[in-house]
Amino acid sequence: MAPPPKTTSEQNLDAKLEDLLSSFLTSASDLFRQNHYYIREFEGGKYACAYLTPSRRLRQTMAIDREVLIIATTFADHQQRTIKFVQSEIATSNGRLEPTLALAVHLDPNGNSKLKNWGRELGISILPIDARNGFGEARDIERNLAHQIFSHDPFDVTGPVSGDNNFFGRRDEAIDLARKLQTGQIRSCLGIRKVGKTSIINRVLKEIPSSFDCSTVMIDCSKDDVFDLKACELLSSISETLRSMQLSSSSYANINAETRNISLPEARKNLEEVVLKAQNTILLVFDEVDYITPGSPTAKHWESEFNKFWRNLRVIYQECERQNKFFSLLVGGVSTHWFKVDEINKIENAALSFIPEEFLSPMPKGATVAMLRRLGKVAGISFSEAAADWIAEETGNMPYWARKCCSYIHRQIPVSDRPTSLDRLDIEPLVDQFVRNEGCQIAEVAVSHLFRVHPKMRGASELILKEQPEDIPEAVRRTLRKYGVINGDGLFSGSMFKSAVSSVLELSEDGESALLPRQAAPADSLSEWAEELAALGQRRNLIERKLRGIALNFLRMNAIQNKKLEGLSDVILKSMAPGRRKILTGYPLDSLFQKIMWLELMELISKNWPLFEIIFGDKKEFESNAGLINDRPDAHAKEWDTADFALYRRSLVWFEDRVAKLQ
Repeated sequence: MAPPPKTTSEQNLDAKLEDLLSSFLTSASDLFRQNHYYIREFEGGKYACAYLTPSRRLRQTMAIDREVLIIATTFADHQQRTIKFVQSEIATSNGRLEPTLALAVHLDPNGNSKLKNWGRELGISILPIDARNGFGEARDIERNLAHQIFSHDPFDVTGPVSGDNNFFGRRDEAIDLARKLQTGQIRSCLGIRKVGKTSIINRVLKEIPSSFDCSTVMIDCSKDDVFDLKACELLSSISETLRSMQLSSSSYANINAETRNISLPEARKNLEEVVLKAQNTILLVFDEVDYITPGSPTAKHWESEFNKFWRNLRVIYQECERQNKFFSLLVGGVSTHWFKVDEINKIENAALSFIPEEFLSPMPKGATVAMLRRLGKVAGISFSEAAADWIAEETGNMPYWARKCCSYIHRQIPVSDRPTSLDRLDIEPLVDQFVRNEGCQIAEVAVSHLFRVHPKMRGASELILKEQPEDIPEAVRRTLRKYGVINGDGLFSGSMFKSAVSSVLELSEDGESALLPRQAAPADSLSEWAEELAALGQRRNLIERKLRGIALNFLRMNAIQNKKLEGLSDVILKSMAPGRRKILTGYPLDSLFQKIMWLELMELISKNWPLFEIIFGDKKEFESNAGLINDRPDAHAKEWDTADFALYRRSLVWFEDRVAKLQ
């Protein structure tokens, strides 16, 4: 049956779409060759589409080797269905179209930002072309496309990743781990902060539904409602979450943490019952497990609850083995310490030999180099093998650190100079600047946290800094190598580690971590009281220093995206009192930020809350903790009692945890 004839309005719309797309292709005739044209309806909207072959130079700029999809729309207000349509067209092109890039000609006043942001969320670079004021000549179009491609920072990531467009070097490792967990195994993923533990866990969780039959409970131990639980309550919460999953036929759930009055034997029996009755493999995934160990910075009751929890979980696991029931555990965290000691409070450690000591070490250098060179092409920066190798070496082959270093390099190279090629001699001074200005602060968080949860690593690192590795027991050296802190020669793995260790040790003269919460209450003696004040001051100064760097980076990236970088200093000055504004006017941006005081920094964050909400969460809680920290006891020699110190330390930990998660 033939389709009904088109109405006049439909014919007019088709003509407008065809005219819009052909006008662009006429202006860009030197840049693209049209191969296939069609008009298609999708969810009530119409799109003119074409497959394009870019010119050789544009293919190099875009770092692609397939045809590119272009769509044209007449919408005055775009919806996300446009991105869904692009995804659909690419998926049905039988591999002809570039999967991560498309062009969109539009008439929406806000279309540029909307299309780019929506596409980025789904791993597609949408290059929007605003047709409201014409297209200009081919060179104008090429300049506009190059600016859009190169102004985006592909290196910068702020959290764990799992998608193919951001996940490098460890996909096979994650698939293998997922396969092992299907057969009732216990695995661990231990490593220094930002080495990629949560990314691996996320990737494992992504692989499981498509390949394996599991009921997975995710237990993020860094959540307040999780680490506040006792052992019996955590066991009970797991069993109740599994019951809810079975009733709803769900294969995945975050733990529903609930406090309830239940005995430890009853909680264990309930969990054992629900696990044994399950039809498929039960997988419990513990991330940030350090928060429920005796070394927890936020929950001291886990000094006694740790053994109770793992002892009863071990009993359940052993019963499952006897009944040939698959029950798997995946444990992610930093410290190996509490899974290695024989006793805790003179009681046999139930986690010893139950949780294997398996490290997620830094990426192999070849994988790091490949990642940096591939991302560099997207940004119009071609790193030579030697240049990428140097970045990998100086950042200890830590993928997050290496990307942050390249993000710094990306910001130093004008978009107008790209595409460009960089050799080692070109990037050496930029890498040194990064380590001094940003890298050391990033690495300090990881090193400080390692020292806090694994105290033996502090003394060993100090000996390495003094070039005395031979004085360190081989077992400790081996652990440092597995963490990636030192290399096979017993030296620090790059300048970031060396600078961070030096800085952290300098911040604490008595050899304790500046981020390590003191266990003892303030002593009666004047000297111990003064030491307590000094320790609090050290921790506060470190937090303030890191927050300056974080705030500056967030504000700078926001200004770059909105093309308002030149006016950023004025925005910062306007948030200050007139007297301070007058004093600080004229300083370069970086110098200006170093002179901002605590309350000024807090006020600046509050006034730009949408940017920082993802870090701090509740604004009232942020302001409350910020105000308490501003009450500096070390500066005024105030007489504080135990409660005062506990309250102040709690606010410090609140900021430390949020800064550590980001960096």
